[in-house]
Amino acid sequence: MIRLLFTGGGGAGNEAIYRLLTDRYECHFADADPSTIDDAIPIDKRHAIPLAQDTEFAKMVTSLCCELGVDLLVPGVDEELPNMASISRAVPTIKILAPDPVFIAQMSDKLSMIRALDAAGLTAPWTFQANDRALVRFPAIAKPRNGRGSRGVRVVANEAELDAYLLLEGLDAENIILQELGYGTEFTVQMIADFNGILQAVVPVEVEIKRGITLRAKTVENPVVDAACRAIHSAYPTGGCYNIQLILAKDGKVLPFEINPRISTTFCLSIAAGVDPIAIALGLAPNIGDTVSIRTGVTLRRHWRNSLSSIEES
Repeated sequence: MIRLLFTGGGGAGNEAIYRLLTDRYECHFADADPSTIDDAIPIDKRHAIPLAQDTEFAKMVTSLCCELGVDLLVPGVDEELPNMASISRAVPTIKILAPDPVFIAQMSDKLSMIRALDAAGLTAPWTFQANDRALVRFPAIAKPRNGRGSRGVRVVANEAELDAYLLLEGLDAENIILQELGYGTEFTVQMIADFNGILQAVVPVEVEIKRGITLRAKTVENPVVDAACRAIHSAYPTGGCYNIQLILAKDGKVLPFEINPRISTTFCLSIAAGVDPIAIALGLAPNIGDTVSIRTGVTLRRHWRNSLSSIEES
């Protein structure tokens, strides 16, 4: 059976990924804090790895992949992505479900990502560094150039609020961007390509409730969103999976505000909608080369689940 290793194993979508894929693949999950991995995942499938910033991260993950006989490594944490090239060089037989290093570097920086879209003539929200505030129309979104999970993202109504935000975040203005505040419907779109960079599936997910991560959402058919995301991939083709976050404005304009070069917490919705990203990546999908259709109306609702144990059991 094909073996998979998902990092960021304590993430919100992994319990669903395990349920959806365990009949097809042997799924393992790793995290710097393995106690955060859902109890529904068997203990022999949970593993400890260092934090991404640890100098031993690439070596330890490579060792774990070899020990388990992993066929496909699926990184789930932004900070881990720069390490993927080292792992690939160390053991070329381990395939990695992530975009190429150039795409990762370009899209991880939110200002660089917007400039890339502008350079390709694609629609994007206006975006400036915080030290270019004279060009900004308030209210605006303020956020770090590098970050995830909506950390440090705030709406600032004026320059006084921006100054307070910079003080509280403790970041220089050059490391903060100010971005157009879009009004409309938010989408998180999973982009799934084979390792030749050929796009195989686009999964638009309409977001209903978001609190850092998406809590309620559903797969939908939206030709406008679909076309905009395909245009991005055509301009910057890459293999693997990545995620586009955007606003479909009330006037019909598509405003991509982030491109995350990794799977998202709604990756499980893609699988539930009938897409097998693993088979696509490994060249096992029967309809490889054709655009995969998805089931619409597949709904995600996240709830708290409490795991209780005594000292004797732990």
